[in-house]
Amino acid sequence: MITYIIKSTVSLIVLYGFYHLFLRNHKILLFNRFFLILSLIFSVTIPLIIIPVKTNLALDNSFKMLAYFTGHIAHQKEFIKNNTPIFTYNYILIALYIIISSIFLARFTINISRIIKKIIKCKKIDNLKTSIILVQEGTLPYSFLKYIFLNQSDFENGKIDKKLLTHEEIHCLQNHSIDTILLELINVFFWFNPAIWLFRKEILLNHEYYADNKVLTNNDFNDYHQLLLNLVIQNNTNYMVSNFKYSLIKNRIIMMTKNKPSHNAILRKIAAISIFLTLAITLTFSQETKHKDNAINFQNEWWYPILKRYNIVPSDFNNFDRVFEMGSKNSINNRVVTLENAFILTKPDSDNGYYIIKSPLAYHDLNNNTIKGAEGTMERYNLKSEDIKAIQTYHFKDFLFKMGGPKPKFDLKNVEATVNIEKKK
Repeated sequence: MITYIIKSTVSLIVLYGFYHLFLRNHKILLFNRFFLILSLIFSVTIPLIIIPVKTNLALDNSFKMLAYFTGHIAHQKEFIKNNTPIFTYNYILIALYIIISSIFLARFTINISRIIKKIIKCKKIDNLKTSIILVQEGTLPYSFLKYIFLNQSDFENGKIDKKLLTHEEIHCLQNHSIDTILLELINVFFWFNPAIWLFRKEILLNHEYYADNKVLTNNDFNDYHQLLLNLVIQNNTNYMVSNFKYSLIKNRIIMMTKNKPSHNAILRKIAAISIFLTLAITLTFSQETKHKDNAINFQNEWWYPILKRYNIVPSDFNNFDRVFEMGSKNSINNRVVTLENAFILTKPDSDNGYYIIKSPLAYHDLNNNTIKGAEGTMERYNLKSEDIKAIQTYHFKDFLFKMGGPKPKFDLKNVEATVNIEKKK
């Protein structure tokens, strides 16, 4: 999770920095809109993608999967003797994240429901490709999806300036509300990332730039300029709709005075595409280096050639002093490891061999350095001979295996033992 947050944040910061320096003040409004929206979608999805590449490690096909394990490595020195507290900082942070995200989701749902309620209950007038919703509260014109919301009294008395109505029609026809909905949904889950709020501000401002630019194609700049200044002192509290509340009037007027895109606009667009490609390659292939390093380190472990010999791929495993263990479920609490479908590999100090213990459920007490379980098998592999290997197998109902000292100690109950001799492979 931490890796995902870091990668998505890096992507957001890089893309926002590029936009702020090279695109923000240039009148390539439609391109800027899609750059900002794509930046958000890209940054929250690209960390989830890992593209595998071929490695140069000298591993056979049966063991190459070691480089792609999904488990974890725990070393004995990493554990402390204190009991794990019930409430940790991680739990508190997770609870805080869920609470705040729930608040944002509730606010989003409430705002949507309020707008839908107005659409259903208020008077509706067809207006070409849009619909006008006449509301009772005093409000400036605002829009959502294909609906333009106007104060009924102002509309019927002809107090709504046509330029404002055109402005909102452009928001509707350009589907700016889709961008807003996407912003709010992303914000529900990524509210903690400041870059999300920066993108939100720029996207909403870009909507206003575009609508202003379209209005000026058929209207005088000075008249529209004065109209905007008169609206500065007015406000609307509806959060989910396009409205003059989101506009920085000064920035909008500056953008309206700019000329058409300069001759180097195409170079800026090419650079924008290039930065997406660079980030995609960097963030999707960076994980592979870590996997390679892990695989190389595994070759130095005493258990590596043993697992390779039996074509065993580790997943969710722990690596202690002379004990390698793994299971379908692996948890550690109060310095006791619990393994389901346990596979335990041990190597005594003075014994020229190793033991393999298999059990549906096993417990490894790190304080007492003991392993116990109910029902299973224990195999003893003696490698003193170069030509043959002696395999001694114990089938037990209950066992206690204590490491420490020159040789391990066993306490096996209801044991059936068999001895097999076979040629080395």
